[in-house]
Amino acid sequence: MANITDEQLEKEFKRIDKNNDKSITIQELRQYYVPMQEMLGISQEAAEQEIQGIIKRLDINQDGRISFEEFKKFMKGC
Repeated sequence: MANITDEQLEKEFKRIDKNNDKSITIQELRQYYVPMQEMLGISQEAAEQEIQGIIKRLDINQDGRISFEEFKKFMKGC
């Protein structure tokens, strides 16, 4: 992945974190992800499977939310 700055990651994180509570919930991820998938012609069921996979990969502490640190580790490949 290209060298992405923490500031760029934070900006993208905030786009997904609609309520600004410093974590991304599965509902926020759906609001962000599903419209893009529908635009690409991907079924809602396939989009939901992808969302579940994203949560599983990023939610390191398994609290049902993605923190900025979890997001950053994933995006930077750490």
